[in-house]
Amino acid sequence: MTLETIGMLTLLIGLAGLWAGPRWAAALLCFSLLFGAAAAIQLPALGGNSIQPSHLLMVFLCLSVAIRPAQFRASLLSLAHPGPGYWFAAYILFSVATAFFLPRIFADASLVYSSARGANSVMSTLASPLGPSSSNLTQSFYLLGDLACFAIVAALAKAGEHRFIALAVVATSAGCSLFAFLDLITFYAGIPGALDVIRNANYSMHTSDTFAGFKRIVGSYPEASSFGAIALAFFSFTLVLWLERYPVRHLGLVTMGTGVFLLMSTSTTAYAAGGAMIGVIILYSLQQLWRGRAHSSHAAFMLLCVLVVPCAVLGLMLIPSIWQMVIDVGVEAFANKLGSQSGEERTAWNTLALISFIDTMGMGAGLGAVRASSFVVALLANTGVAGTLLFILFVYRLFAPARGLDMRRLDEAAIGRAALMSALSQIFSATIAGSSTDLGLLFSLTSGLAAGASARAVLNNASLTPPALVVAHKTAGGTGFA
Repeated sequence: MTLETIGMLTLLIGLAGLWAGPRWAAALLCFSLLFGAAAAIQLPALGGNSIQPSHLLMVFLCLSVAIRPAQFRASLLSLAHPGPGYWFAAYILFSVATAFFLPRIFADASLVYSSARGANSVMSTLASPLGPSSSNLTQSFYLLGDLACFAIVAALAKAGEHRFIALAVVATSAGCSLFAFLDLITFYAGIPGALDVIRNANYSMHTSDTFAGFKRIVGSYPEASSFGAIALAFFSFTLVLWLERYPVRHLGLVTMGTGVFLLMSTSTTAYAAGGAMIGVIILYSLQQLWRGRAHSSHAAFMLLCVLVVPCAVLGLMLIPSIWQMVIDVGVEAFANKLGSQSGEERTAWNTLALISFIDTMGMGAGLGAVRASSFVVALLANTGVAGTLLFILFVYRLFAPARGLDMRRLDEAAIGRAALMSALSQIFSATIAGSSTDLGLLFSLTSGLAAGASARAVLNNASLTPPALVVAHKTAGGTGFA
């Protein structure tokens, strides 16, 4: 085990969070998610795996909760039935169980592209017989960390810290844009290695790649697709907060900055998932307009999507040189992607992953046993039908509508909707290009924030609602958002 310089700084920050309390520890964890290409600790004994600063800070967040009995009990209660935390815990604990049993039960039953690293610390891209590997252990630790993050953030949000955590996410979104700007500046200034101090993880770094003549923005992440997925999650969060007119200074500038760098990222994943998210947010805005709950920001967003953007596209078509650049990026991002070496490789991963799903009779090969190029495929191949159904139940409970509740006046509603959209964007991105079943700590943080804000909004509405309606709502079992 090797402690890196950035790891020593992370330890000091973790101790500060431990002293300041869980809400500050959660905020520091949120900001540390920016350092996706950094390694706090190197683990040569586990095939050269790296522990990122965020996972190291997750340990301190757990410690800060463990030494505070009331907060610890609240975190456990956030996993109680029938809330989304119960199904998230069921999904993760089942997945961890599969990591131990299924690779041994189905040993040599199928060929897989494993997520494990070889002796040379490089991720293997060669098919090999199914069997236990170090990735079963590492993926289990990652998912258990995700569960702890969800439980703690959900408890904090329900206890009234939802505004503080939302501000931390907005600040982290601004930091994401800052690193994207520094990535561009250092590249075109001829000093692309200036950010290598935060790119020391044992990953394949694609920090100097170009795409149709454009610099691929990676920010503080190892590749453009990673940056695009994270930037989309932050953009979705801040955009919905802006639509809901949540009072945060410079929220519009943060949203615009994140959106601009997202467009400049040249990430196919970001473009495809971003298009899907824009469609979802348009439908959400239409729903608000139909119900008479819309703000002027909803109308402005609809006008931008329906009128301004098409007019801008038509204007670009009148400038042949610029329009040709746009076409080149589109062709490179979509038309040529599947035919590229990367596209063919990812198609092969998914194909063999689905074959392993069939070879294991739908039970899956075990968490961390199969590498794919889509979260959905990885979910089926690793955890089988049972694990997939548990995750679907979790998502359903997270997004379940609250029937009969009017949450227009509540801050919890705005934050909850923003967190839900952010979590949904991460599912979209992972479905397009996710290689494992681990959606990451940012997903756990945003989904935990959504669950906690939802629970608090329901409680606040109950205090303002006639008792008969409260009883009717509890009978219906609603826990989500309208």
